[in-house]
Amino acid sequence: MKSFLSFLLLFWSSLLLASDLPFTVIFGEWVQGSLLLVELPVPMQLWVDDRQLMVSAKGRSTIGIGRDATELKIRWQDAQGVVHYHNQVVITRNYDIQQINGLPNNKVNPNPQEVTEIKQNNADIAQQRAKRDRFVEPQFPFAWPTSGRISGIYGSQRVLNGQPRRPHFGVDIAAPEGTPVYAPDHAKVLLANPKMVLTGQTLLLDHGLGVKSIYVHLSDMTVKAGDMVKRGQLIGRVGKTGRATGPHLHWGVSWFDLQLDAAKVVETPQPPSLGNL
Repeated sequence: MKSFLSFLLLFWSSLLLASDLPFTVIFGEWVQGSLLLVELPVPMQLWVDDRQLMVSAKGRSTIGIGRDATELKIRWQDAQGVVHYHNQVVITRNYDIQQINGLPNNKVNPNPQEVTEIKQNNADIAQQRAKRDRFVEPQFPFAWPTSGRISGIYGSQRVLNGQPRRPHFGVDIAAPEGTPVYAPDHAKVLLANPKMVLTGQTLLLDHGLGVKSIYVHLSDMTVKAGDMVKRGQLIGRVGKTGRATGPHLHWGVSWFDLQLDAAKVVETPQPPSLGNL
């Protein structure tokens, strides 16, 4: 009986009391939309919001924080088999709302055939984002993939012709059509689709440990699905394919199904000026 009570005490202590985190954060911060790279000193099983994390051969893993997250539930099991719990508070952000009026109706409301194609396009991207592959480990900070001016930011919500749309999950970089787009880090090309309804010519790269990046509205793609690319390698060019109001690169970063803020994974707050990349 005494041993059973001791077990219950140990269990509830690990459940109710926040423990020191078993890893070191070596990149990123506990802010909505951020991506963290963490290092584990010893092998262990680790979960964030019930998702078991992938760990590289170097003992590193990644954690994504969603746009609207206020807390992450972190759980791990130590070498003695004891399960620990920690509720990590997340710093919240304020998001902008952008009004865009005067758009042609077909740019706002797709027809039934387009709706079917859009659903298939989104399913293809979601399937690729869900992949778990340890073949590479992302190296942070990423480099900006192109030069230009930021014209759209993460988390903002667009209202098109008075109709609210889902939040914007990328960073838009306005640049002339044909401006080179480079891989921000080494990766594997998961998807290279030349004619998605909303996003036009679209690339999706896998940087390992659940981290993916997407490149939208391209005028040209210089790589294909299955290719391995190096940091700084040309992968495409800025365009206005799909549903774009002008030439720009929509660049997004995700952690599995969570779409994150690409501006939180780069080395400088702004992309290089045109002609300086």
